[in-house]
Amino acid sequence: MIRIPYAFFFMLLFYGCNQKKTQKTTSLSEIITNPIVDSGADPWIIRQGSTFHYCYAKGGGIYVKSVQKFSNLNGAEEHVVWQAPDTGSYSREVWAPELHKIDSKWYVYFAADDGENKNHRMHVLSSSSDMPHSGFSYAGKVSDDTDRWAIDGTVFTLNGKMYFVWSGWEAEVNEAQHLFIAEMSGPTQISSERVKISSPEFEWEKRGSSDNLPAINEGPEVLQKGGRTFIVYSASGSWSNDYCLGLLELKGGDPMLPDLWEKSERPVFSGTEQVISPGHASFIISGGQDYIVYHAMPVKGGGWASRQVRIQPFSWKEGKPDFGVPVENEVEVNIEYFTNQLTPGQQAQR
Repeated sequence: MIRIPYAFFFMLLFYGCNQKKTQKTTSLSEIITNPIVDSGADPWIIRQGSTFHYCYAKGGGIYVKSVQKFSNLNGAEEHVVWQAPDTGSYSREVWAPELHKIDSKWYVYFAADDGENKNHRMHVLSSSSDMPHSGFSYAGKVSDDTDRWAIDGTVFTLNGKMYFVWSGWEAEVNEAQHLFIAEMSGPTQISSERVKISSPEFEWEKRGSSDNLPAINEGPEVLQKGGRTFIVYSASGSWSNDYCLGLLELKGGDPMLPDLWEKSERPVFSGTEQVISPGHASFIISGGQDYIVYHAMPVKGGGWASRQVRIQPFSWKEGKPDFGVPVENEVEVNIEYFTNQLTPGQQAQR
């Protein structure tokens, strides 16, 4: 029998542990400047391993670009994963698609209408395989029994239950956009009545509105960390210079109880003289760092026709997201990429 000296044994053990540690912490990084997409709105980026999938609408189609570095987004290949039909209830005004992986399938939630805005509703596509470029088929309308105007839908899971959150009208008149929530029995089906959890109430939520333009709560996105659940939403008119982000926090166990959602009295992310009207964000983790992805206008008065996609890191303060202020174009942003990135499912639960 060969005997290994104890000193040599411990040297091997130490080397092996360090090798494992090195493998876990090996990272790449790049320095970028904003914007990461020259023309785009309502950005949704999700990570699958070391690949980032950017899902967006253009014309009547829904597209996905896949990259391993954000600096490659502008020139990356476009994959059209679905094209709206020529006619019908979801043939026009395709807005704000979100790509989600639920269990082993991909789903895209999007808003569309028949050419009349009053008929905007939420819809969902399902993938034919476990690859987000494989093509999607229409899976149905996502609606509660009221079947009212709806846009900007997203999904999240809490305590084993799935929920749908969206922006909608309370009645059939465009007086204001509110945030609603409902339980889901699966990725394509709402299974409860809707519950209103937020309405424009503060002055900063009503900027840009008028007798002809509604006050806005829209673009809800869910952040979860340390057992706490937040909804980051967009407020004020997206056409104005005052678009910004607000914050709701669930202060109890049941998200279907409106009184348990606590709203921040001030916006948590607002524009500057250099970065105008930031809003409709999504969130990712890369290299162990949280990032906010959002759109903004390059100049004041740009409106809907002039928006760009931007990214920057954010931190957490006393258990809440702290987004800081929008980073200007000429300021360098460091992006971290771990070689063993989290999966999309892990991405939502921080």
